[in-house]
Amino acid sequence: MYKKPDSELWSGRVDSEDGELGKRWHEKIDFLSYPYVKKSGIAFLGFECDEGVRRNKGRIGAAQGGDKLKKAMGGFAYHLENSRLYDAGKVVATIDLESSQSHLSLHVSKLIKNNHFPIILGGGHEVAYASYLGFYDSLESKKSIAIINFDAHFDLRLSDEATSGTPFAQIADFCQANNRAFDYMCLGISQAANTQALFKRAKDLHVRFIDDTKMTYHHLEKIKKELDNFLQSKEHIYITIDTDVFAARFVPAVSAVAARGIEINLVYDLLEYLFLTYQKKIGLVDIAEFNPSYDINDIGCKTVARLIYDIVKLRDKR
Repeated sequence: MYKKPDSELWSGRVDSEDGELGKRWHEKIDFLSYPYVKKSGIAFLGFECDEGVRRNKGRIGAAQGGDKLKKAMGGFAYHLENSRLYDAGKVVATIDLESSQSHLSLHVSKLIKNNHFPIILGGGHEVAYASYLGFYDSLESKKSIAIINFDAHFDLRLSDEATSGTPFAQIADFCQANNRAFDYMCLGISQAANTQALFKRAKDLHVRFIDDTKMTYHHLEKIKKELDNFLQSKEHIYITIDTDVFAARFVPAVSAVAARGIEINLVYDLLEYLFLTYQKKIGLVDIAEFNPSYDINDIGCKTVARLIYDIVKLRDKR
């Protein structure tokens, strides 16, 4: 089910004495309802879904993440020069997760076809399969899409039904069925959180990955080189961020807390590198697994919202 944008989510301080230079996001956001007319901009689309995490035996609550993040972003100071901001509403999932993923993919595809850059706000990481399908369907030339996943988990589980642990296995199956390369790189993998079976599956599928132990500033240049080697011949890029990749002190509000995790500043610097180097190839970004039910003093919400702010700024540099 689709719900139109809710203007009441966007509020904040008003500095009327400063005129246009004092504007904040809640004063500049526009509301864009399906079928998303061609206005060109950065569009936030929520995916209100707990079903994938529930099926994966995780801590539910991420369904409320999208609305919570929109509320947190309203007070940001407005500095955009080349882009307009839109709230595109949200897709509300049902217990029929597979149909909900299909429904979300249609909305993602429509946004991209109408010249918008979608930022999808999950929900569990089941959002990734829908994001990928939507991106794929939006392309006139059905060429392979490279996936960059910041995540502590491969999410390559085998299951008879879709879950938050299966999206990249689903994508791999889709690629095989459509004779497309499965190009997947995962940054921040926790050996403690992935079984030998998952590592074997990743090897069999030729997945590239970097352990969380190597996701440090000491290895920054090496990480960039590995990204370049992976992306050098790719024409389309999809970036997905599972917030459980971050150390718990940065984002405690997730379905599966990372005991070690990685620094959020490092992820920003890598995103900056990706956008500066491959801006025209990046089709969308999604954010998954932010679970406000387990937040502490809104630390996680503020951290993830600020990361989205930075992604918007990176996208605006064209």
